[in-house]
Amino acid sequence: MVIFRPRAALLVAGPLLVLAGVALGAVVSTVVGVAVGALGVLCLPAWRYRIEVGNDVVLARGFVGATEIPFGEIREVRLRRVPFGPPRPPHRSYRIGPFSTTPIRLRIIGDDDMIQLTAALWASWPALVRVVLSIPGVESDSRTRGRLDRYG
Repeated sequence: MVIFRPRAALLVAGPLLVLAGVALGAVVSTVVGVAVGALGVLCLPAWRYRIEVGNDVVLARGFVGATEIPFGEIREVRLRRVPFGPPRPPHRSYRIGPFSTTPIRLRIIGDDDMIQLTAALWASWPALVRVVLSIPGVESDSRTRGRLDRYG
């Protein structure tokens, strides 16, 4: 079984921001402390999220439930640009360290279910794509392979 988790920065940021919020609330200002603490609370669910690739199933655990797709039902893996910002975002994408200015969404598409996640928030997402693509019968398109080569 291979387990993929969100980036370590998200895992560490949650508890640290909550503690910083409590400290700032006691020392500086209640409003600032509540704002920083609320940001930390938003990062805490990252501890629950994970993708598990077992011997015969891909399981995505979320904050509320889990999505399970058996290998036999996985049809396709896609990497797509996330629609955001102005109606016509810049055509070029730029890399800044491990991140890109174009957010990419990973979709593992099964017969009935779909696992979808924003790639930048997950550690080693290219490895997850390669593991799922190695499953017999799973397809991808040229855009997905190009994005994996470019951003992964």
